[in-house]
Amino acid sequence: MLLSAEHLSINYGVKELVKDASLYLEAGDKIGVIGINGTGKSTFLRCLAGQEQPDSGTVTRYPNVQVVFLAQNPPMDETNTVLEQVFASQDSAYREIHQYEAISMLNKLGIENPEVKVSVLSGGQRKRVALAAALLQPADVLILDEPTNHLDIQSREWIEEAVEEYEGNLLFVSHDRYFIDRFANRIWMLEDGKILEFKGGYQEFLAYRERQ
Repeated sequence: MLLSAEHLSINYGVKELVKDASLYLEAGDKIGVIGINGTGKSTFLRCLAGQEQPDSGTVTRYPNVQVVFLAQNPPMDETNTVLEQVFASQDSAYREIHQYEAISMLNKLGIENPEVKVSVLSGGQRKRVALAAALLQPADVLILDEPTNHLDIQSREWIEEAVEEYEGNLLFVSHDRYFIDRFANRIWMLEDGKILEFKGGYQEFLAYRERQ
């Protein structure tokens, strides 16, 4: 067991996003989190990643399990260069070792000048910088919120290749049906405060929808 949630409840004002859910992330899991807009998927991910506290229940990340989280709209320091932003949470020794890899990754994502300031980047470019920062970090569990949003076709293909090569455990929110079908071996669907689990992945979810 890498990560678990016990009796998790999450509210947004008077709206109950998640009610008394118990969930478990085990070795080898690649879980897609789905649901219509407004069901609380992003808030749910932030709670699992330790970025927010649930209203009740507990989230346990087991000892020595490294969790890396990519928010849908990650905050950035406007005064940083792109390269500084990629390594913002790392020390200088780590940057020295991984700088060439970071520049190569940024180039593949269409960011050719790593010394440009974050303040001049578009929303899509910021997402690419955040992706590079997340994928450069060692992670046992990689949590991604809408990883393919605001990306052009070439960048989408690159992130799909990077996720394909990633050997750790994956937990992600996406509205991209192709991405979900390709990578999720389990599905968690948020609906009316409940979380329905489909252990057969996206195809089992589609079969469930056809029966409704």
